[in-house]
This record gives sequence, C-alpha cells and structure tokens, in this order.
Amino acid sequence: MDLLAQLPLECLHLILQTLAHQVDISALATLLRVNKYIASVTLPYLYRDPFQKSYHNRKTKEGHSNPSISMDRLLRMLISHYDDNEIPKIATLTLNLAAYRASIANVTATPLDYAAHIRHINLDDWAFADQSRWSLSTLTPDLREYMYGPEFTVLCPWDQFLPEYDRFNIQHLVRQGVLRILLHRKLTWILANPILEQLQTLVIPVSDITRYLGVIDRLGRLECVQFMSDEIYGSHPADAPIATEEWSAIAQERQNKSMGSLVRFVEIHAQLFKGRLKIATCTSSSIWRWHIQSCPADVQFKILQLLPPLHKPKTFDTQNVEQFAAHPLTTDLGQVENIYLAPLFGTPHFGTLLDRLGDIRQFLQRCRSAKRLHLVSLGKGTFKWAMEEKRMVMEGMGGNTLNYGGQGPLSLLDNGRPACLLHGLIALEDVWINNIRDGSTDEVDDVAIAFSQTLTSLKGTSAMYAPVIPPAFYFGRGWVDMPVLNRLSLRSSFARMVVDRELFVHCPNLRYVVLTDNTSDYRCQDIVPSLPARLSRLAILKLYGWSALSFHPDTFYSTSELRHLELMMPEFNNIVPQGLYYIPPIEELNQSYNIHNDNDGDESGATGSATASSTLEETPQITRPRWTWDWQLPHLTRLRLSGEFAYLFEFRMLRGCPVLEIFHLEIATPGQTHTRTLSMADLVYPSNGNNISIDSIGGDDGDDGNDDANPSSHQQPLLPTTVSTTAALGRIILPALTQLQLTGSWIIEDNFLFDLLVVTFPKLEHVILQGSISFTLRGLLDLVRALPVPWKQLHVLQPVPPREQWAVLGLRASTEETDERQVLPMKLLFHMSMFNPYSVLRDPSEF
Repeated sequence: MDLLAQLPLECLHLILQTLAHQVDISALATLLRVNKYIASVTLPYLYRDPFQKSYHNRKTKEGHSNPSISMDRLLRMLISHYDDNEIPKIATLTLNLAAYRASIANVTATPLDYAAHIRHINLDDWAFADQSRWSLSTLTPDLREYMYGPEFTVLCPWDQFLPEYDRFNIQHLVRQGVLRILLHRKLTWILANPILEQLQTLVIPVSDITRYLGVIDRLGRLECVQFMSDEIYGSHPADAPIATEEWSAIAQERQNKSMGSLVRFVEIHAQLFKGRLKIATCTSSSIWRWHIQSCPADVQFKILQLLPPLHKPKTFDTQNVEQFAAHPLTTDLGQVENIYLAPLFGTPHFGTLLDRLGDIRQFLQRCRSAKRLHLVSLGKGTFKWAMEEKRMVMEGMGGNTLNYGGQGPLSLLDNGRPACLLHGLIALEDVWINNIRDGSTDEVDDVAIAFSQTLTSLKGTSAMYAPVIPPAFYFGRGWVDMPVLNRLSLRSSFARMVVDRELFVHCPNLRYVVLTDNTSDYRCQDIVPSLPARLSRLAILKLYGWSALSFHPDTFYSTSELRHLELMMPEFNNIVPQGLYYIPPIEELNQSYNIHNDNDGDESGATGSATASSTLEETPQITRPRWTWDWQLPHLTRLRLSGEFAYLFEFRMLRGCPVLEIFHLEIATPGQTHTRTLSMADLVYPSNGNNISIDSIGGDDGDDGNDDANPSSHQQPLLPTTVSTTAALGRIILPALTQLQLTGSWIIEDNFLFDLLVVTFPKLEHVILQGSISFTLRGLLDLVRALPVPWKQLHVLQPVPPREQWAVLGLRASTEETDERQVLPMKLLFHMSMFNPYSVLRDPSEF
C-alpha cells in the first residue's frame, strides 16, 4: 500500500497546502497519478485557482515558461469535453481544438471532474497578451481567414475607435484587440456558467456586464469580483485634434452606461447576499493602449461604499486603503500592523484619497497595534499626537520610570515594546516618511522621539523635486536614545541635508546607515563635525555629501564589524555625470584640519590647486578632527572613497582591512587640479614603529622608468635595497582584493606598476585606471602579459590608440577573428568603448 495513503488525512492536507502555497504544480500533478484516493484529495488544491499567473509563469531549466502556452493547454483541456455547439467558433480556432482533439483521440478519457473544484476564475488579460501569437505570420490560416472575414468584421465595434484610425495603419491591431476581447469574454462565460454557484472569485469583462447582471442570483458565494474595462471611453490628450466632439460625447455616454451597470451589479449583489461580496475592483485591459479605458475614481469609490467595511484588517496598502476610506468610522483598526501608503504620491488620486480619509492623523492614532508605517510626508505636525501621548505617559511615570509586572520601577527605555504596549503607546518598529518637500518638517524627528524605545528602522526620503527648494533639511534635533534602532536611511535629492552632531551618539546599535544629499561643492569653514560615537555593530555605512564631511573619524575606532564603507561626494555636475568631484584647494583643506603648518609634510605626495586659498581670510574657523587612517576593520570587504576622502586617503588604513575585496579611490576634478603620487612609501610601514625614511625605500637607482617592454625585470617585490638599522619595513598586501578602481590624476610610474598592482593586490580580477598619468599603456599591457593569472577586465580612461600603434601594443579589436590561444582571456576597455572591448595578444610579435 502506498505510504502517502497511510498518512492521517490532516497530515496529507498540510502537505498539499504547502505545495499549493509554493506553487509546486509539478509535484501536485504527479500526485494525481499515484492512486484514486490521493488524486481525489489533491484535485481541489490543484484546480481551486488554476488561472492564477504564478501557475503558468514558472521557471524551467531553459528559463521561464511561456504563460500563454501553458494557459492554452489548460483551456483546451477544460473545454474540449464540451459539445461543439457549446464552444464559440473564436475559441475553437484560437485554441486549435480540432488538432488537440485529434491528438487525444486514442487516449482514454479521464473520469476526473476538474471543473467541480474550481473556485476562482481570474482569467485576466495577461493570458492572451503574447503579441507574437497574434502577428499575421503566426496566425493559423483558418484563424486569419476568420479575422478578416465578414462574420468577424460585424463583431468589431468600429464605432468605438477614433474616426481617423485608418490613417495610423493599425487595422490589424484593431482586429487583434477585438479578437482578444471576444476570446476573453467567450471563454470566461463558457467556463463560469456551469459553476457560477461555487465561484468565489470572478473577472468580468465590462463589455459583457449585462450577461452577468442576469445571473447575479447564482453568485451567492462570490467574494471577490474584478471588472476588467475592455471598452473605449475617450482619447488621450495627444489625440485631441482628431477626437470630434460627437465621438467624445458618444464615448462618454458609453462610459456612463457601463459604469452604471457596474454599480448596479454590486448594489444588487449586496441586497441579495448581504456582506458576502468583500472585494470589487476596476482595472483596465492592456489592449487599447492609445485610448482611455480606466474606471473613474468616483465610480470605484461608490462601489466600495456598497461593500462591507474591511474586517479587522492587518495591513493597509494601495489595494485596500480606499475601501477603508469608504467606511472610515465603522472599520476596526485595532489589529492593523502594517500601513504602506508611501508609493501613493505617484498616483493621481492621492489628494482625493486624503480628503476621503479625513484627518489622517486620527486614522494613524487609531491603529494601536501598528508596527510598520510607510507614509507620504503630510507636513509639520503629523505626529504631534504621538509626541503628546508619550509626554503624558512619561509625566505619569514621574519622568521615565514605570512599574512593570509588579517588579518595581523600570526604565521605559529598557523595556521597549512590552512597556509601550502596557501603557497603551503605539510601538512602531519600521517607519518610512517619503516625498518630503518642506525643509522645516518635523515628521522624522517626531517619529524618532515618540517611538524611540521600539523603532528598529527609520527612513526619510525627500521628493525628487520641489517648487521651492529649502536651504537644507535638518534631521536629528532633539533625538533621545534609541536603543534598538539598527537601520537609518535619510536621503535628500535636491537640498543639503544636515544631521545633528549628536545623532549617532543616540543610536549605538546601528547596523545599516545611508545618509545622502546633493552637496557637490562646499566651504570647509562651514562644516561642523559630529560627535564621535560608539557603533560597535555597524556593518554598512554609506555617507554621501554633507553627512560624510561632518562625520567624526574617531567613530571608526569602534566599528570593528564594518563590512561596507562609502564616503562619497556627489559628482560636480550630476545632471551630466562625468565622474568629476569638487576638492577644496590643498591649503584650505590643511587649514580646515589644522595641518597648515604641519612639519610632517604631505607624505602621500598630494598636491592641489591653491588658487584663492593663499588669500584665505584669517577668521576663526571650526577645526575638523584629523583622519588618522589607522583603524582596524577586520571585516571590511568594500571601500569606496571620492573627493577629499580619496585625495587625503593614506594606504596604511589597508593594513587593518585584511579581507578587503573592492577598493575605489576617485579624485578626478574639473581641470584635474589635484594630483596624487603613489610610491613605495605608500605601501610599506615600519614594523618597529619608527618613521620610514623615504631615502631607504627604492629599487634600482638607475631605473629611468622607461623599461616599458620588460616587466619581467620586476617579477619580485621591490624591497628596500638600503634599510636603516632602526627601521624594519613591512609590506601592505591585500590577498582578497579582486576589484580596484583609481580615477583622477594618480601619478604612477611604469616601474611601480608591479609593486602596486601585483604585489599589493595579488588576486586582482577587475582593474579600472581612469585618468591616471605617467605610466604608459605599453608598460601596463606588458605587466598584464607577465601575470600568472590574467585579469578578467582592464578599463583605462584614454582614447583607443591609433591603429598604427596596435602592432607594438599587441591589440586586436574584439570583432576581428583571432585564435583564442593567441589572446589573453581579458577584456580591455578604452574611453567611449564600453561596449566594444579589445583583445590583448599574448605575444605582440604575432600581430
């Protein structure tokens, strides 16, 4: 006896529920072939909702299956048992039923009644949306003849189209669209009519609404109806010149009649089966893309008013919030945990929806179990009620203590969610305020303060634009300790973002931080540094713009768990990105860091434009803390710096980053005013703590740097030839680094390439050297040829060399036929040739 049949029925149902939830159609179909008992138990799970898209858009070994082919197979199987006179001709031809029946003529008919288990007929427009099946070249001869025959022509609603549609040469598109509409209409009815009494979900084409009005009394179990608008109600503004007044009036009359029928359908159903129908939506088909088909918002709202209120909803989003707005006072909000209304700023009816919701602050206040809130910015005072609630609780506790569970006074701060719920406070955990336009808004700050004990994720995002650009967004003012906050994301698209200098001090358990704005140029004297904080759990830190400039570097002494670090400045002209950044003149930087007269000098070899900096006014300035670059970040895998951070970077930081995999330094400026010279002094360190003598580091003093063609002379690391008796030098080596990007004016000599790119980074795979000067392309390519394992990609920001130099360099265009054994397995990219890689010959003499 089969082991499955021995399982208790409850266990078997649990297995089938899991398979259905995972949309494992193959497993369910296989169970049908086990035995009659297992098949009878499996059938309801497999055919309860057989038209859902996830059933037909499944992954295969070759990729995703074609949902139209899968749907056709299901439809043929379901309707092939009907008599010929019951199947409309359009379905017979489109599904090629004659060929299908011939293919199964010798197959024993199955005794299984599939239709008896169907509860949801959501045959949506996507099922017939594959354009390739409707082209003239793929239509079967019989279907093509039918589409252009007199019978089909009569069925086409020519009066619905713009009077001059012929001049667009879209007659076939019109016939194709009509075919899809008729097919959807006919198939929906032939499938639904025999089982209307058992259906819980039904998609009704609006063009066929009259038929369904006549059978409402059979739809006693219907809980969800979707009206798919497949008629034409108007033209888009671009077509206004050819939309006559008479045509527009007829289209409007057609819409009024159809929309009235939809309302009447819901109204009658509500009278016959009170409270049964819970969801009714109007959607547009994708057929007549050049016409208006949508259901007006007021009609949709009128339909929602006929439905019962949402039953103890747990989530509000764009799918059901309008239904709440139709019954705002009679809906129980006590169990709402999720409110996702952030994307609504992009919808045309958001303002109307807000009006219907009434006082949205009262709405939020009623959701006492809320955990997650994603909301469009509504302006100042949105969370005043939450601030007031917390103030009253704190005052009632005599400050910040409370008696919890009879255990004596405990800190509200320490008890988080349980303590908040005990005192009736909303315990929000995840908040996103989106589309912020007003620089003076207090929404983010009020959320941080009011829900400080429970908030784990806080996100604030500005709008992409604003009619009046504020001077800055300010965040962090008045924040209190937030012991469980681990994700913080604040983004400004069009104004500077200033975070309070104590913000990080209040958030000791942050793991993910993203702060970005569009500050592309600035004055050092305006930067107010934040306070150093202890962020021992921080894993990802991305600071762009002003927040990066004001960040206190001593914080890095506590970030031993850091894995991803980006300190970036927005590009100087971010309208047309060119990879250029603003870096203040070197004297201004020195003055800002109080190193203007530092006797240590600039060991990094950095030079920069001092234009106007020599005349800096002797005015009191805020001194920024020095960046020591000596932090231990043992888990850091990604490091990306641009602007002044890359310019002032000291390679000794890499000693504390042993597992670094991706490393970017970007110092390109307009006019290339700032240069950095890289030498052995950057890659070695005194292992005994003494200072490095530059004179003690070097190779062959006679090397003039012009030995382009013989990199093999540098196959061993370039070690000091003369080392002082007081200094033992160590080498910086990153064995895990696979991606290196240096952009801007980096001065790197040919005889230093091996030490930098091979010894220091022995596992490189992707190298980007954009704008670097001094080294030669020939020297770089010779180095690549000498590598034991070639890089996968090399990108140099310089024009493609003239054709006459290709022989010397050993270059070939990727379009040229070349024996793969003759070229390196590496893509070489030049400026403006991202999609045209070049090949590098292993031996240039074979050119």
